[in-house]
Amino acid sequence: MTVWEVFERSKDVFPKKEALVFVGADGKELKLTYNILAGDSEFTAHSLKSYRVEAGQRICLHMPNSPEFISAYLAASKLGATSVLLNPALPQDRVEKILKDTAAKIIVKRIGNEIDIKDLNPPLEPLTPRTAAVLYSSGTTGKQKGVELTHGNIYNNIKYASVLTGMTPDDRLICFLPLTHCFGLNFIMGACFYTGATLVLHEKFDLERVLDSLVKNRVTMFFGTPAIYNMILKQKIDPFYFSSVRYFFYAADTLSVNSIKAWEQEYGRKIYTGWGLTETSPFATSNHEAIYKLGSVGKAIPGVEVQIVNENGRILRMESARQNPKNFYGEVFVRGHNVMKGYWNQPEETAKAMDEDGWFRTGDIGYIDHEGYLFIVDRLKDMINVGGEKAWPAEIEKIILQHPDVADTAVVGMPHKIMCAVPKAFVVTKDPALTKKELQEFIKPKLMKHEFPREIEFVEKLPRNQSGKILRRELRDKK
Repeated sequence: MTVWEVFERSKDVFPKKEALVFVGADGKELKLTYNILAGDSEFTAHSLKSYRVEAGQRICLHMPNSPEFISAYLAASKLGATSVLLNPALPQDRVEKILKDTAAKIIVKRIGNEIDIKDLNPPLEPLTPRTAAVLYSSGTTGKQKGVELTHGNIYNNIKYASVLTGMTPDDRLICFLPLTHCFGLNFIMGACFYTGATLVLHEKFDLERVLDSLVKNRVTMFFGTPAIYNMILKQKIDPFYFSSVRYFFYAADTLSVNSIKAWEQEYGRKIYTGWGLTETSPFATSNHEAIYKLGSVGKAIPGVEVQIVNENGRILRMESARQNPKNFYGEVFVRGHNVMKGYWNQPEETAKAMDEDGWFRTGDIGYIDHEGYLFIVDRLKDMINVGGEKAWPAEIEKIILQHPDVADTAVVGMPHKIMCAVPKAFVVTKDPALTKKELQEFIKPKLMKHEFPREIEFVEKLPRNQSGKILRRELRDKK
C-alpha cells in the first residue's frame, strides 16, 4: 500500500474520528477528523496537479510540523510523486543544493496558515515511481545523501511499528519530533495513521506546552529522544502529567541504564526502545513486553536480519552469558524489507553502503548476546549525536574556516548531561585579537542549532598524526 492508501483505508473505517490534534507554536489547537484531513489532502493534490506534477517527480516539502505538511505529504503520495523532506531550519545554501540535486519539480512551503507552491522548472530527470520519500542524511561518512525510501519500505515499517508497540485505534500519540525525520514521519505519524489512532502533533518541542498537552489531550503513547527523557528526569516533572500515558518509547540515541531505571522508579512504567537509521526506514530492531532486556535495543523486527561483522569479515554472536561482550564487538549489518532503495543519484555511495546480497552497513558498532539481543555500543565514525540530531565535524569545520582570522580548526563531541553530546571547536587563529564571541556570531547564521559549538577553545596547534589526520581522541580527552 502507498502512504496515501494507508491513510485512505483508515479514513474509510474511522471517517469522523480525530486524526489530528495540532498544537501550534502559539499554543493554539486545531482538530481535524480523518474525513477533513483527507479532504484537505485531496484539495492540496488538486493544487499540485495544476502545476503539472507527474507521478515520479520530486516535490520538496520545506515546512515545520503542521497540518499543511501532512496534507502536502499525503497529496504527493496520492499523485504518485516523491516527497523530498527538508528540515525547515536547514540553511538556504543547503536547500538550494538539494533542490538542484533532486531536480525537484516544485517546492512547498508554509507562509502563515497557507501553503505556498513554487514551480522550479527543473531540467528533465528520470522519474522515481517506486520512491515514496527522499530524506537527506549524512549516512555513515558525513557526506550529505538523499535516502530513497520506497512505499514498501515505509508500509512494512509502519505496520510493524504499530504491531510491536501494541498500538490501537483508541491510542493518542504525541509527536513533537520533526516530521522531516524518519522517527517522526514513519514510526510515529505513519504508524498512527496505519492504526487509525489520533496524532497529537506539536509544531516544535516546548516542555511546558507538551506537559499541558499530555493532560488536556489524554495522550496514551509518548515518544522522545534520550535528551527529552533526561530533561524531564533532571527537572523532576510531576508524574501527574503522565497519568494517561501507558507506553513510553525512545530512539535516535542511547539512553543510559541508570536513566531507564530512574524513569521506571519515578513514573512507574518501562521505557521501550528500538534501533535503526534513516536508511532502514528507520525501524530495524525493537523490544516489547515479551522481548525485553535492559540496555539492549531488542531483536530484529519480522522480515529483517541483523548481524555483526568484524574487520576480518567474521560474523559474530556470543554463545553464552559468561563470555566477554567486547570480544564480539563489530559493525552492525542489516538486511530486509526496511533497507532503503539507495542514495539518490549516488550509485557509488550506495555500492559502498550495500553489498550485492542486500546487506546494509550501518556504521554503528555493537554486539549480539547469546539470546539474540542487540546492544549498540559506539559510533564507527566521528558523528556527534546531539539529542538525536546528527552533527558532523567536517561540516562545522568548513563554516569556521570561512572566518578570515581562523587558521585551523577541529570539532569533536563532548559529553553533555541532557543532549548526550554537543560540538566543541578547537581553533587556531591567525590574529590573536579574534574573540570567541566574534567567531560565534560569525558562524551562528550558517549552522543549524544542534551544530552550533557550545564551546570554543583557542589552541596554538592541533594534534595530528604523521599523515596529517587530526587526532580527535586527544582533543576529546583534553581537560
